[in-house]
Amino acid sequence: MGIKTGNYPLAVVGAGTMGRGIAQVAASAGHPVMLYDVAEKNTLDAIELIRQRIEDSFQKGKITENIKVQVIKNIKPVHELDELFKSKLIVEAVIEDLEIKQDLLCRLESFLGAEAILSTNTSSLDLKKIGKKLKRPERFVGIHFFNPVPVMELVEIIHTDETDPSITKFVSKLVKEWGKIPVHVLNSPGFIVNRAARPFYGEALRIFSDGTTDVATCDAIFRDCGRFRMGPFELMDLIGLDVNFEVTTQVWKSFDRHPRFEPSRIQQDLVDSGFLGRKSGQGFYDYSVSRKIPSPENMPYCDPPDSIIIEGSEKLPESLVEMLKKGTVSIKSTSGSGKIRFPSGGILVLSNGKSSEERSLENGDSVVSIDLCLNYQHSPRIVLVADPNCPGVVLKKAAGLFQSFGKQVSVIKDIPGMVLTRTVAMLVNEASMLLEEEVADSGDINMALKKGVNYPIGSLEWGELWGYKSVVETLENLFHEYGERYRVSSWLKQRGKIG
Repeated sequence: MGIKTGNYPLAVVGAGTMGRGIAQVAASAGHPVMLYDVAEKNTLDAIELIRQRIEDSFQKGKITENIKVQVIKNIKPVHELDELFKSKLIVEAVIEDLEIKQDLLCRLESFLGAEAILSTNTSSLDLKKIGKKLKRPERFVGIHFFNPVPVMELVEIIHTDETDPSITKFVSKLVKEWGKIPVHVLNSPGFIVNRAARPFYGEALRIFSDGTTDVATCDAIFRDCGRFRMGPFELMDLIGLDVNFEVTTQVWKSFDRHPRFEPSRIQQDLVDSGFLGRKSGQGFYDYSVSRKIPSPENMPYCDPPDSIIIEGSEKLPESLVEMLKKGTVSIKSTSGSGKIRFPSGGILVLSNGKSSEERSLENGDSVVSIDLCLNYQHSPRIVLVADPNCPGVVLKKAAGLFQSFGKQVSVIKDIPGMVLTRTVAMLVNEASMLLEEEVADSGDINMALKKGVNYPIGSLEWGELWGYKSVVETLENLFHEYGERYRVSSWLKQRGKIG
């Protein structure tokens, strides 16, 4: 293409949260940035806020005074849109409204040079629809930053079938120079992050609506057992329930209202009532000054069993077996490694998408199911579900076994797939569909989820760790129980056969 990233001029249109963040990052990388907003006051306020942020960085010793002065000098407020005609790259960061974006981009294209690049920071709108009126769609690309822009490393570079590959290559090089990590995405609803992360919220909302557990315990399970930085309910409160609900609704509609993306009535009712999370003071949690965030429910201490027997044709996770070997409870004998039996009766099994009640009928003995953990040795919490007819003494032995390792134990209602098992299975399934549809490659999918939503590992990485055969088994059992929402992707079925 012949363009070098250099210190060429660029422009940001829209001086809101995202626009001013993008302007700050570009200016900090040495680019002259023109900042425009339809409301001139917004532009001036944005520049003042950037100045304060840069001053804070200087006061903390993160940058020199010369850099501080240069960054502010790099940002110029623009009062009329056509003053941007010298820009080589324009990043549109206005309201998520299709018609507004279409009209704005067409107006920009009318006075920009033929070599200029137009881009949009949309988080979920269809790029083909946004750019359908453009005369040079080959020079139009999506550059999706994440909030807060100066902090978040990930940038999704979205291309359509019309985008010139040299444009995406250039933009990718540019954002790398800005200290960001680009991932390449074929235009598709929700791109990578806003699509692949939907099960994280959707499954939690279904689990809560089923009365499986309370929100504080559910969040603790995600943090402690899954090593997620935040649980789904506290994260939805932080994002804003209205924002999260709107993205879910957009993705759901874009996929012809497929049940795996169906919005939650509980979330909609909260939004309709004005309970939007932290910003309104009330969401799934109450953030008023006098209220404390509730603690998760933990099972009282129980005595561990004297011994256990590990048996069965299936295979327990290595981290669980290693933990059991290091404990004080005697392992009497091992005939296989698929389940844990108590000598006096009762079995501990890993959740596989069936209820403990169904597993009890299959095994001819009382079953307590164990939810998924990223690493059982390192998890500070274990989640159990007992068959409703399971004697209390069996559940207490199961709890005592894990409490003997210093772990908290949560006992939840008996539902197929428990909490993490069904959620991670759905995360793996959605990521596999992105791969199957060639929206992105596996490396970029995993990277997007780690850097865009701070997952401990990428969904496909978790599928490999857990075992694709086990993921498929879980989803097929959930499909049998609940239907289309849990249909397994063709790619994942094939990997499950390979093992």
